[in-house]
Amino acid sequence: MNIQIANRLVELRKTHGLSQEALAEQLGISRQAISKWERAEASPDTENLMTLCSLYGVTMDSILYPERKQETPKAEPKKQEKKPKPPKAPKLHLPKTPLQKAGEHILKFPFPLFVIALYVGLGLGFKLWHPGWLVFLLLPIYYHLGGAFCVRRKKALLLALPVPEVVLSIYLMVGIFAHVWAKSLLILIVIPLYYWLVACFYHDDESKKS
Repeated sequence: MNIQIANRLVELRKTHGLSQEALAEQLGISRQAISKWERAEASPDTENLMTLCSLYGVTMDSILYPERKQETPKAEPKKQEKKPKPPKAPKLHLPKTPLQKAGEHILKFPFPLFVIALYVGLGLGFKLWHPGWLVFLLLPIYYHLGGAFCVRRKKALLLALPVPEVVLSIYLMVGIFAHVWAKSLLILIVIPLYYWLVACFYHDDESKKS
């Protein structure tokens, strides 16, 4: 028996407050036998080992292999339970208004091709390359009008109307055809005045209720 086992037997005996004589009496052997175990001069047989384990409340491995650390099994970390996501509120599909349907048709129409054909026709047929280019101003007016129709609220529709493009087109036509550039600048005042009037004095029905 090695010295480590002998030291372990001494440690266990003293931990339980037993003398060699008291331990020998409980095992039914002589004190000299206990002394030889603790000096590593002899080894306890299997029966005595089992009795020692029962007496000290330990396993046989803890006596025979004291250098091994008795590892306690590590508790597995608890898996975090995923909280169920709250159900998404169903999207409300409101029926489209007649203006919205008209706006969708406007946006789908190949209007740029129509404008190009109109410009080429004016140029070739009537030699109106200038001021025929003014027809291209119809493009932003057309598409802004279609986008405005797709808006559901009336105030948003008014703010999305192509008022600046229309006013600018009128200013250019007056300047080109009537040669009145300076005085016609007053027409441009309509743009900020229009937005100011809509923002200040027009309210949707829902805003009035609140």
